[in-house]
Amino acid sequence: MESTKDQVLQLLRKRGEATIVALSEALGVGQATVRRHLDHLRVEGLADVRAERHGVGRPSYVFYLTEDGEERSPAGYSRLFSRLYQGLSSLDESDVRGRDGSQVLHSVLELAAEQVARQYEKEVEAGSLESRVDKTSTVLQQEGIVDGWSKEADGYHLTNTACPYRMAATASHGPCEFDRRTIELLVDAPVRQVSRVIDGEPTCEYVVAAREENQSAGEPHE
Repeated sequence: MESTKDQVLQLLRKRGEATIVALSEALGVGQATVRRHLDHLRVEGLADVRAERHGVGRPSYVFYLTEDGEERSPAGYSRLFSRLYQGLSSLDESDVRGRDGSQVLHSVLELAAEQVARQYEKEVEAGSLESRVDKTSTVLQQEGIVDGWSKEADGYHLTNTACPYRMAATASHGPCEFDRRTIELLVDAPVRQVSRVIDGEPTCEYVVAAREENQSAGEPHE
């Protein structure tokens, strides 16, 4: 079970920013408890705060994660590296002969994405594309890859408000491709990535073009 401190981290990661009052209400704990954990996170360099003034009166204080705080996702890194290692271990000499590093990495990432898809395929099986998108969003929340989706005019948008492996994604597009390909395999439809948190966007966002007719537009799902 997550500690209250970890829950504060996760909630800030999901919302982007929040006040003590909002965090207290969302977590069902006292404001003094939330304030104590935020103080610890600030000392550790994982969170910071800014004052916002709204006319006359005392300012409100909004807390948000620093880059180090957003990066604090050991479970995401652990799963990614474990799957990359398994994929790399499954390659033989013929798979790497005459290929450069980027080509080998692409093969390893493809194997890793296939592994995740096999793990969740029974939970995602459904008749309609919208249902597969919904179920994919649900199972990939466990992986830190997706935290919500919505139906838009150009298709289904799956989003993630926090990069689960920011430093790795900054160094290489590989982790982003791993996430995109994993979604693609599970929804069984082409997927394109249209934004990334590491590029300064508010979310990592993936679009699945709607292929099926007679589907009503819905509100965002989380």
